[in-house]
Amino acid sequence: MKGLHFTSLSLIVLLLAGCSSSQPGIDTSLYDGKPIDTLSSQEPPKTEQEAISRGDTALASGNSDLALYEYIRSLSFENGEYKDRALYNIGRIHQSRENLELAEKAFLLGVKENPDNIKALEQLGTIYSKTGDLELGKSYFYRAINADQIRFNNNSNINNKNREDIDKIVDLKVDKYSPEYAYMGLGVIADIDSEHKLAQAYYKQALSIKPDSMKTLINVSYSFYMSGDYRKAQRFVLEALKQEPNNEKALNNLALIYLGKGEITRAVNVFSKHMEKPEALNNVGYFLILQGKPDQAIPYLQQAIDSKTSYYKIANENLERALALVREQSSAGVSGNN
Repeated sequence: MKGLHFTSLSLIVLLLAGCSSSQPGIDTSLYDGKPIDTLSSQEPPKTEQEAISRGDTALASGNSDLALYEYIRSLSFENGEYKDRALYNIGRIHQSRENLELAEKAFLLGVKENPDNIKALEQLGTIYSKTGDLELGKSYFYRAINADQIRFNNNSNINNKNREDIDKIVDLKVDKYSPEYAYMGLGVIADIDSEHKLAQAYYKQALSIKPDSMKTLINVSYSFYMSGDYRKAQRFVLEALKQEPNNEKALNNLALIYLGKGEITRAVNVFSKHMEKPEALNNVGYFLILQGKPDQAIPYLQQAIDSKTSYYKIANENLERALALVREQSSAGVSGNN
């Protein structure tokens, strides 16, 4: 037992030594991966560019731990010219691992190095928006767009006074290098605030940057659906489905559009492409209730229950809700007549 205890302890000491060991002068606070000593036997890079190039090569080959370390090593060179680029790459690696704390730290350091780093500003907007701080997210999206306008030598920008000026948004210059996700993110936030025309202006710019973006096509489709323009909503979602015929979000959007148009059988058929028939019928019933049509919802909910009684407790609950709403409407009608 003593021998075993000694061996285990020795192994732990070795592992700890491997984790803490690094090239002198390297700040590994942005590193989060396997022990550094296991990553590479190469001589340390001699220049910032060499370290970044090694990082790019490692990342391209799928070795994200080595890429992370090489980018971090590039930061140790005094008067480096590409620190913000390296910090952006570090942030993206952490973001891909859902380590948002280190991703945020890297992006903030990148923006400190270069306040007009469009990509880092855009990703900070994405992080804050996804974690629920929409105001902070918007501020970074605006900064990304304004930094992009500087690239074009365009005097137009977005600020607190004109950020809802649709004509101003349309005048912003974009190309394939512009921050698509900043425009799309602002569109999503505007839709959340029920400012659908504003949202659609942002989505239009995002599609000018990347016309075949699935995310933007789905989002703009839903925006037109929420504003009641079913024709445009259907056009954009069908564009998305040309690329990915089985995309669940796009199929759900199409089904909702059909429900909005009163084409209920079509909606059932679309839902049925990626879910069981009872679930499709329940979904149709549920959304008809939300649309204020509980009387139309009842037969579909009953069919869902009949199709799979043991499976569809939720359909029973929705049916009770629909029946209650119909009774309320009937009572209100009687009272109104009196």
